[in-house]
Amino acid sequence: MSAPTGKKPIKQSLLRVCAALTLAAAALALQAPTGRAEAAPRAGVDFVRLPHPVAQAPRQQVVEVFWYGCEHSYQLETPLDDWAARQSPPVHITRIPAAWSNTPVMLAYARLYYTLDRLGAAQQLALPAFHAVLDERRSLTTEDTAADWAAEQGVDPDAFRSAYESAQVQQETEAAPALRESYDVHEMPSVVVGGTYRTSPFLADGGVAGTVPVVDYLYQRARAAAPERQGW
Repeated sequence: MSAPTGKKPIKQSLLRVCAALTLAAAALALQAPTGRAEAAPRAGVDFVRLPHPVAQAPRQQVVEVFWYGCEHSYQLETPLDDWAARQSPPVHITRIPAAWSNTPVMLAYARLYYTLDRLGAAQQLALPAFHAVLDERRSLTTEDTAADWAAEQGVDPDAFRSAYESAQVQQETEAAPALRESYDVHEMPSVVVGGTYRTSPFLADGGVAGTVPVVDYLYQRARAAAPERQGW
């Protein structure tokens, strides 16, 4: 997915892009393979190496770049969290809200994420946020609409507004486009392992359902690599 530009109805066009991979393909990919061994994910096909790996990123870091307005981000949320919980020790997934500086709707949802994150509720309210935006077609792009929705989820309205208006959330929102760019992400959702390798439903065989096995492959490689080894 390329960076959005211009004055077109951005939200609708981005939703169409996110919907390019069909649910039917994802459902097929979930079916067990018949009679043949699973092929290992392929570099340059199922995942790519970032042209400029993220400096100082821990080798086992798992970062997901997502957007509340993306159907595939919604579909990936639970499988990715389930995978992370199965690891020993469990994997902490760092979430980065996808945003472009010239896309107000995405900046607004980045602000919503950082507000919830400051309140310690971002993971707990991730699925309700996706549900509101995608299933109920609600716009949570202003302080009032976001605060009303958060109150419905049991969040104190004053605490929400205080976080929403805070300097910290403002700074994180303004920094979101550069943070996304540092991980070389131009499509949502994308998952980057070790600040070095990126996969997504647009790369992985099987779309959304095929993304988690690729993440697991990259993560297990990272765990198995010797501490001094570079370029795993």
